[in-house]
Amino acid sequence: MTFSIIARCAETGAFGAAITTSDLAVGGRCVRLAHGRGAFLSQHRTDSRLGDLGISLLTQGMTAEAAITEVSRASPEIEWRQLGALDGAGRAAAFHGRRMYSIYAHATAPDCLALGNILANEEVPAAMATGFAAAAGQPLAERLMRALEAGRDAGGEILGPLRSAALRVTGDHGIDACDLRVDISAACAVADLRALHEAYGDRREALRRVALIPDTVPVQRALFEASLERIAERGLGQRFTAAQHPDSWTVAP
Repeated sequence: MTFSIIARCAETGAFGAAITTSDLAVGGRCVRLAHGRGAFLSQHRTDSRLGDLGISLLTQGMTAEAAITEVSRASPEIEWRQLGALDGAGRAAAFHGRRMYSIYAHATAPDCLALGNILANEEVPAAMATGFAAAAGQPLAERLMRALEAGRDAGGEILGPLRSAALRVTGDHGIDACDLRVDISAACAVADLRALHEAYGDRREALRRVALIPDTVPVQRALFEASLERIAERGLGQRFTAAQHPDSWTVAP
């Protein structure tokens, strides 16, 4: 009941993932990423600890195949699980447990692995990998989003609706380029994720500046003026520096 894709950008070292399911809040459970080191998926009756182990092994420099082998030995319930790995060199590996009762499959293209279970048909991961490859030249987040949409359009999971979805891409300095989640959707989580992705737009650079060089980011005038007014109303001028030295802040026009 889950289909997903993990991928890397060979130029920047970023790793990313896009995932959706008819269950709730999929984003926090199944995907693990490490910038420049790899990506790991643990899904189908998910045990998120397997993802934690997998990404730790990739971070140590283990290959995707070796990490999958090691993780598949780590749980007595492994036959219920579906695993996927992509290592720092872009090599992919997957594991499908024998207790998965419905259609499952995986597919690869350069720098990506698509994986799914309880699918409407066995071609869904292949459609995702093809969609990712066809979007070469686009930012990694957009390529992942198009791959997820291709999986949906190829049939997706056997029963819907898709209730949750997530899109995440790593960045340097430990700051993600994006980490977007639709934890519950009233219609189609993939469509909602697309809307969220488009609304997020180019906020990556602004948020990196906030994290790395906050002094260069002006404060919002409306918030600043409203804050000073409220501080004055509450008689808190001696407590807050902004009221005492308002010229110490750069305020956006």
